[in-house]
Amino acid sequence: MKPHSGIWVRLKSGAKMQLNKNDLIKDGEKTFIVFCIMGSVVYVKPFVDVKDTPSCELEEVLKHYRKIEIMKK
Repeated sequence: MKPHSGIWVRLKSGAKMQLNKNDLIKDGEKTFIVFCIMGSVVYVKPFVDVKDTPSCELEEVLKHYRKIEIMKK
C-alpha cells in the first residue's frame, strides 16, 4: 500500500476531516506530528515545539482511524 500525504475521512455528522503529513495531534500534554498515513493507520512521531500551533485531539482522530503508530526518532 502506498503512503498518502493526506486523506479525507467522512465524519458521522457528514462533515469531512482531513489529516495530512505534518499535522499535529494532541493527547493531553503530549503532541505528535503525522509522519505517514497508510489506509486507516496513522504513523506519528513525538513533537516538541508546540506553542500555539493548531492541532487535532487524539480522541477525534481515533474515531476515524483504526490505529495510530508512534515512530521512534
